[in-house]
Amino acid sequence: MQYPEFLHEAKEKLGVQTEEEVLDITRAFLHTLTEHLAGNAADNLGAQLPAPLLDIIRELSPEERDQGERFKLTEFYERVADKLGVDEETGQRYTHQFMQVFGPMVTAGELHKLKVTLSEDYAPLFENVPTAQNAPR
Repeated sequence: MQYPEFLHEAKEKLGVQTEEEVLDITRAFLHTLTEHLAGNAADNLGAQLPAPLLDIIRELSPEERDQGERFKLTEFYERVADKLGVDEETGQRYTHQFMQVFGPMVTAGELHKLKVTLSEDYAPLFENVPTAQNAPR
């Protein structure tokens, strides 16, 4: 998926009007995910995304990208909400909506690897998420 296509899809799936809103939600999601991943997992995942999204991941220092901090899905929602300055329910909604855009941008194998890396309580995040192979075109 190319960056302009990502912006279009994200606006539609997230129900927002501006590129700035898309990028704020994207940043909140990707930074929170990166905080959870260890080693070079975030960079490997980011390598499959349009370059501006990899740049968002790399806004965090290599040390921050390597933390592998463990937290439950409910805290993931809270962190996204805090980064956006919204309530937790909105953070949860944006997280799930963003996954609808994120899934088709990475290979099914990379999405599966992410799913097994995260704890079992993250399973709802992956429900009905399209992958690159079954994404509607």
